Amino acid sequence: MVRLLAVLLIAPALLASSAAVAQSGFPLPLNTRGTDEDQKACHNDAVKLCKSVLGDDMAVLSCFQSQRARLSVPCRRVLEKYGQ
Repeated sequence: MVRLLAVLLIAPALLASSAAVAQSGFPLPLNTRGTDEDQKACHNDAVKLCKSVLGDDMAVLSCFQSQRARLSVPCRRVLEKYGQ
């Protein structure tokens, strides 16, 4: 009975968090900077277009999204790879 109660209490939280992940553009890598290859592909774009927010990974991602038209093709591919 205790196990059933635990499952009933935990299941909705798991489902809600799964929905939140799906809406957030998952899959993002656990390391939000991506692989070394991803970083190399976007390094120049970050320095050129998003210098003011370097060091804040989510702000850089937001900058990349707002500057999408100006991003290099390799960096755009990195964003697309992660559903951004």
